[in-house]
Amino acid sequence: MKWVQTDKVPIIDKNGLSTGLIGFAQDITERKKAEKALIESETNYRNLINGMDESVWVIDFDGNFVEVNNVGAKVLGYSKEELLTMGLADIDKSYSKEQFKNRLRAMPAVGTKIFETVHTAKGGMEIPVEISSSVIVYQGKQAVLSIARNITERKKAEDLLNRTMNELVSVNEKLGVVGSLTMHDVRNKLSIIVGNAFLLKKKHSDCPEIMDRLSAMEQASKSIEKIFDFAKMYEQLGVEELSFINVEKTIAEAVVLFSGSPNMKVSNECCGLTVLADSFLRQLFYNLIDNSVKHGKKVTRMRVHYEKSNQDKLNLIYEDDGIGISDQNKPLLFKEGFSTGGSSGYGLYLIRKMIEVYGWTIQENGEPDKGAKFTITIPKINQKGKENFRIADEKT
Repeated sequence: MKWVQTDKVPIIDKNGLSTGLIGFAQDITERKKAEKALIESETNYRNLINGMDESVWVIDFDGNFVEVNNVGAKVLGYSKEELLTMGLADIDKSYSKEQFKNRLRAMPAVGTKIFETVHTAKGGMEIPVEISSSVIVYQGKQAVLSIARNITERKKAEDLLNRTMNELVSVNEKLGVVGSLTMHDVRNKLSIIVGNAFLLKKKHSDCPEIMDRLSAMEQASKSIEKIFDFAKMYEQLGVEELSFINVEKTIAEAVVLFSGSPNMKVSNECCGLTVLADSFLRQLFYNLIDNSVKHGKKVTRMRVHYEKSNQDKLNLIYEDDGIGISDQNKPLLFKEGFSTGGSSGYGLYLIRKMIEVYGWTIQENGEPDKGAKFTITIPKINQKGKENFRIADEKT
């Protein structure tokens, strides 16, 4: 079947009288097919947007609505007929009608523009929305398709989160001030206790019982000082921004700061390695060395080195040649306050907390009577998608 368009032209004789008709027929089948396809596509388009759960508008470049779905009308409280006589400036008070025209005409021809704004419903209620807009062809002309997602609940959650965070910051600041003042005051009192204990020990050096009790007081005071030192460091964990730290240099600094036995040797084999960490990395190595000195008993050598376990991880290994860790103590090593005697029990616990901040893991996998071995596993990429370590001159 074909569609044709006919035209008739009268035949006029020399006297001006009509003597017949001449008929013309034009095949318009393809045009009719195109019109039918356009009608069907627009119908399908309307069906599509009316099936969506979010507000959808088609807007011309003058800012007027040329199509709107049922959800859009319902959310704003207008009928579709009303909205089709309105434009963006009637529901969004952010810009004037002229400003909306300029913004629409500046829309990129390709891609989607996403932004947040506030729509005003018929009754005056304000609705925060996230808009996704892109340029389309509608009814043979370019227009803008906008999809609006109601983000009222998200905004409420964000406001609640911001208020909670502000409250936490305020509480944390107060706790920090109170904690600092308290620790400062208590340290002063401890100094008085230690000073008086020293004087009493000189006065009663001939009385063993008094000497023992005074020594216990001094030891308790030193333990309290260590707990305060731990608390101060613990408060600062995670505050400093992470950056790439030279591991070899950091280990050397920890060794210099350490006041242990000069007979022990630290083998530093971390040349070329940098890791994403902060200044607490030095404290981490210091605590490991301190742990070897206090609990290794026969330690003469410590070694720090690294090895690539696979393409995604690196093992940073600290080991000594002391008595090692007994099987019964291994599960307790990193617990708060655990100690085999002679220390505060916070050194390895603090190490674990540092490791958690960095997004690494640590385990002790040495053999009893053969030395301690701490393996720190560092993923190549952290949870934020950043590199955790780099090796100089490494081929990638």
